Amino acid sequence: MLVFELQRFAGEKTERATPQRRRELRREGKLPRSMELTSALTLAALLVALRIFGPQVWVGWLNSLQQQLGNLGQMPDTLTGISGMLDGIVWKTFLTLAPLLAIGVFVGIASAFAQVGPVFLPNQVIPDWQRINPLSGIKRLWSLRGLADSVKSLLKLVAVAGVAYWSVKGDVPRLRTLGQGGVAAVIAQLAAMVFRIGLDLTAALLILAFLDFLFQRFDFERSIRMSIEEIRQEMKNQEGDPRVKSQFRQRGRALAMQRMMQEVPKADVVVTNPTHFAVALRYDAQQMAAPMVVAKGQDELAWRIRTLADKAGVPRVENRPLAQSLYRATDVGNQIPKELFHAVAEVLALVYQGRKGK
Repeated sequence: MLVFELQRFAGEKTERATPQRRRELRREGKLPRSMELTSALTLAALLVALRIFGPQVWVGWLNSLQQQLGNLGQMPDTLTGISGMLDGIVWKTFLTLAPLLAIGVFVGIASAFAQVGPVFLPNQVIPDWQRINPLSGIKRLWSLRGLADSVKSLLKLVAVAGVAYWSVKGDVPRLRTLGQGGVAAVIAQLAAMVFRIGLDLTAALLILAFLDFLFQRFDFERSIRMSIEEIRQEMKNQEGDPRVKSQFRQRGRALAMQRMMQEVPKADVVVTNPTHFAVALRYDAQQMAAPMVVAKGQDELAWRIRTLADKAGVPRVENRPLAQSLYRATDVGNQIPKELFHAVAEVLALVYQGRKGK
């Protein structure tokens, strides 16, 4: 029974993307990444930093605030004086929170780097007006991807609201007794409650972000799938059109043939079969360790070599076994093998004797 995969004939994108396709997408900045994961990890890092450095930051901020308020009586009762005091409070607050903000920025960059690796995309700096085009935004909103993002945001909101309600519900008994202590105790209890709620929300966000990260990778792999035809076209582009490659090979063979035939008149002797094989040899005792094959051919090419040799006055020697051995054992441009030294030496000796006799 024959089973046909009809989707392959229909051009369905069923194959994983090739490395070349992935490199192209990477250069375009199309990478699987989850902004939810980056945000959740940044929030978790801020909570951890707040837990470690929170008391010191709080004490430092209170001291700077008390110092500013302590100098309130010495400041001129003018708009400039009040503005300067507020600027000082804002600046001190920023300096106090700067280490926490730096930790958050570092974790955010590190999490993004861990997802996509080192990527330099100067073209992404150029503003894309299609992203801020209202019509394009409406199309994205009503697209299938926009609908999926809306559903995902709604589920995230429901999950976070549920976790927040469950976390606050557990602190309701503590809220009833909150006013029984002093101001410092109230602030400490509120800070502990807020921190505990933040931990619960962050844990929920991390779980949702991890699921979003898996979904983004799955969706990315699905969106970049390629059809069999696309893979074939890519391979053709990388390796070159077979017809063009065949033309280059033909040109290369033609040039090699032309160079080989130019060496025939320079040969010392042509060993023939006499008709099926022809091998042209050249030997220079001062430059060569052994005779070299400068041209060889079979049938029609052998006839061309014999014709050129006759026109150039190159002697021909008929030796069937030697001609066949030279043709099969030696490539053009290479020296003859050692086992043929003696036979070739005899042929060259006959040629040299013939020249002397003339």
